[in-house]
Amino acid sequence: MNNLFLFTGEETFLLHEQINSWKESFKEKYEGDMNLITIDGRESEMGELIAQIEAMPFLAEKRLIFVEGLPEAPKTRNADKVTKKDEARDEELKKLADYLEKISDTSVVVFVQPNPDRRKSLYKKCIQLATVKEFKPLEGAALNQWVQNRIKKYNTSIDANTAEYLISLTGQDLWRMNQELQKLSAYCQGQPVDRKSIDKLVVPTIEANVFHLTDALGAKDHRKAIRNLHRSVAAGENLRQVFYMIVRQFRLFLQIGGYLANYPNTTPANIATSLKIHPFVARNTVNQLKHFNISELKTAYQRLLEIDIALKTSGIRITTEDQDELTMAIERFILRFCSYK
Repeated sequence: MNNLFLFTGEETFLLHEQINSWKESFKEKYEGDMNLITIDGRESEMGELIAQIEAMPFLAEKRLIFVEGLPEAPKTRNADKVTKKDEARDEELKKLADYLEKISDTSVVVFVQPNPDRRKSLYKKCIQLATVKEFKPLEGAALNQWVQNRIKKYNTSIDANTAEYLISLTGQDLWRMNQELQKLSAYCQGQPVDRKSIDKLVVPTIEANVFHLTDALGAKDHRKAIRNLHRSVAAGENLRQVFYMIVRQFRLFLQIGGYLANYPNTTPANIATSLKIHPFVARNTVNQLKHFNISELKTAYQRLLEIDIALKTSGIRITTEDQDELTMAIERFILRFCSYK
């Protein structure tokens, strides 16, 4: 069917941009939003929803109906005791599923559900009948190109290497990335964005700070590693969380190192699938791993375990107001690691 669509996928920024684009195009073509409808599919009564889909357009050829959220049975339902209300809702959902096969040509219906329950009958019906547009997270070259293209909308530019550096600080969240690009473009006033302006304006995510910290450890650059640690503290990050992010990264080094030892010709995508981690994380960790050896990673992980035990047995005391003891413990870890031969 060319008048039934399902918008889905984790990349909600691109999904909402598509919705806005369709709305603007529709308003331009039909001179206004009189026939543009948005319905909450999770809360609306099925009768109301079907009535909106069945309604004829007013002084136009089409109606465009966005249904936000696939209608479903109440989450409070007791599986052991199905009430008459539950049975009525099930019957309504079945009617809606059957109705999707006979939507009028004058209505264009778009269900919007970023993370659908694929077990539900209505989802399965949509998959059968609808044109599905899935918005997946961008990564690698595609994400880099998106950054370069996006910032042109704000009347400035960024080269591929600088875009990659920006991505390393912000991660793949396009909502945040778009905000950073707007901020950078306003600051640069039409001049190309450079690393200096990024360092001045962009506060890295905790994941990015830990990534750059471990990157510095691989280069045995203790000054840079400690600088990244202090940057997390200055940004108000919970230092305990920063510590466990460092632990997680070293655990990933050992896991991926072991995986590569057994499967030397594998790809980051295969590693991501096997270890159930994001492909972006797998790719970056594989690249970092080239600067470490397994022996020093095992020694470092043991030292991190000792800090963890001290944290949990009050050997290292930490409060919201006083994180000095943990800060010093991590700094000592960095200095010892960078002295490994």
